[in-house]
Amino acid sequence: MLAQVDLGGWVLECLATPGHHEGAVTFYDQHSGFQLTGDTVYPGRLYVRDWSAFTRSIDRLIAFCDAREVTHVLGCHIEMTTEPGIDYPVRTTYQPDEPPLEMTVRQLRDIRAAIDRIGERPGRHPFAAFAICPFANEGESPTAGQP
Repeated sequence: MLAQVDLGGWVLECLATPGHHEGAVTFYDQHSGFQLTGDTVYPGRLYVRDWSAFTRSIDRLIAFCDAREVTHVLGCHIEMTTEPGIDYPVRTTYQPDEPPLEMTVRQLRDIRAAIDRIGERPGRHPFAAFAICPFANEGESPTAGQP
């Protein structure tokens, strides 16, 4: 489902992107080409509460990007280091060696390929620019027992 948010003449497109959270949304600004993904996609640990909803959201984001000019995919924070596949420990406050926040549409496709590789296995699954962390059960930490 696609909605529009009018910010006084500056209109953003809004797309439902549940998976991390059932109320997650992504905004698209056609003027800048920025796709603002919040906690759904960013260079860090992508915590997934609902695997099938997350998969559909990534598919929806890719299809959305295929129909528009997306210049940057921008999440809400960074947890990865510049070393591929290595993220900062949880609760790290000093991250001097982090990559840029902006991701590419190609990296959305990488996330989709990672989804297929992971299946529905819980745990932490690191990739070059992100780590996918599906929850095993409701209320369980997706990184329980992981470094």
